[in-house]
Amino acid sequence: MSTGTIETGGLPGFRRPRRTARAVGDVRERHGGRRLATGITIAAAIIILWHLTRAILLAPVFPPGASPWGAWLAVLAIVAAGVVSRIFSRAQPLPDVLYAVLLAALAVPVWLDVSATWGSLHLGITPTAAAATGAVLMPVAAIRGTRVSLVVASAIGTVLLVATLLQATSAGPYTATGISVAASAVLPLVLAVVATRGFRRLVGRELDLSIVQSTVSTPRAAFGMRASEELAQLDFDAETLLDDVGSGRIAIPLPAADAERAGRLAAALRLRLIAGRTDTWLRHAVTESAYLNDRVVVDDPEGSAGLLAQEQRDNLLLALWLLVGERRKGQPEPIQVVVSTPDGDDDGEHHSPVVRLVIEVSGVVRRRLDPATWDAVGSVGSHDVVAGSDSFRIEIECRTDPTVPVSASADESARPRGS
Repeated sequence: MSTGTIETGGLPGFRRPRRTARAVGDVRERHGGRRLATGITIAAAIIILWHLTRAILLAPVFPPGASPWGAWLAVLAIVAAGVVSRIFSRAQPLPDVLYAVLLAALAVPVWLDVSATWGSLHLGITPTAAAATGAVLMPVAAIRGTRVSLVVASAIGTVLLVATLLQATSAGPYTATGISVAASAVLPLVLAVVATRGFRRLVGRELDLSIVQSTVSTPRAAFGMRASEELAQLDFDAETLLDDVGSGRIAIPLPAADAERAGRLAAALRLRLIAGRTDTWLRHAVTESAYLNDRVVVDDPEGSAGLLAQEQRDNLLLALWLLVGERRKGQPEPIQVVVSTPDGDDDGEHHSPVVRLVIEVSGVVRRRLDPATWDAVGSVGSHDVVAGSDSFRIEIECRTDPTVPVSASADESARPRGS
């Protein structure tokens, strides 16, 4: 059995190909992201109305010369500005300038409300508009980043908490009410942030899996999406150089700088073409996946994974996906996949009917694996499991069609073969 190591996981500075990055952004932001933002906006509106109802009920109790309406007018002005921006700027729901102005403007209702209610906690009067500003940030967190919104809401909650504690001596039992109001400015946003981050993580992983599944229908040796983009760029650079030479903009013999540039292009093209000989669907799937890229390492120097039928490829990719999902958070050791064929059985025209896979898994408790993982592994081929002290190994023997040439076309690779 021949072995070698080609690391496709752990690549520093993962960068998704531009085409797939646009596709992921479109689905996440324009479809599911909109629905999430709409739901959070409705929840925020309910919370704001609840605080407004409290303000109406507390208004008759306010001392002469004080009222909550100045702060509420400021809140309504901020909400109106956000709604107008959402209506007239569909492509970018909250521009950067308006985003910064909105965050700064929230200080106005907080200051007005704390000033209007200061010294009145013993009467049961608490800030209402200031607490509502935390809810105003909920749709902002769904549309823009969650970190800044969470920091601002925490600052507002801290201001309300400090104001409550400074009045604790005279407020007596109403101190608990003030603390509850301070928490109400932060807690709804925390829940919105948890929901938003969880949604984005879930959608990102599902979209990533859907995108890399396109690799299962490629021939045994083929270029992936990222390699195709690199080749396109190399082709463009070469055409530009040749056009400059042909039009006389660059003289012959080439100047030293242009000669060095031509040499770099030729070397890069040769390296890419050589690497493509053993680049299989599995290597592309791992390399082009933000989820698998730093969690899986593939050892397949002969490109034997390209011999698997499409159904076997689908199930192997799914098995890896499920195994990665079960790993403990922060687990440093990647899952290792060794792919090989028996020595001397590949003659260059027809391949061995057997492909052997070994999957080394660490950081996963075997008995806690989803049953779907074993169903997927079983669909790849017959397998055995070898348990270790803190890891286990899955050995799979895959039967393939020995009559199909190595240079099978994409259509032939896409047609399921008997396993």
